[in-house]
Amino acid sequence: MSKSGLTLCFLYVAISVLCVWGSFDAGIDSKGSFILLQLPLTFQLEALDWLGFRPLLTKMSWPVAYASVGPLTLALLYGTGWLIGFLFKRVLAASRHVR
Repeated sequence: MSKSGLTLCFLYVAISVLCVWGSFDAGIDSKGSFILLQLPLTFQLEALDWLGFRPLLTKMSWPVAYASVGPLTLALLYGTGWLIGFLFKRVLAASRHVR
């Protein structure tokens, strides 16, 4: 298990939960709710739009978008954290051999 990967995933989930909670707590401000719901998915949705998936994205509800994009994001974040940890360990091991 990668501690840095799990940390990145935890941060993403925590931020997502806070944004969704804030969107429901925004009262009658629908624009504020929309922005808060969109924040955790912005980069992923833009990447999917750039790849040509706009027709698919326009038909998604927020729960479907989170269920579709969230697991892929968590996998990418975990992989990124694992790679960072792996590279850090390699650099640390190499610096010990230089001494």
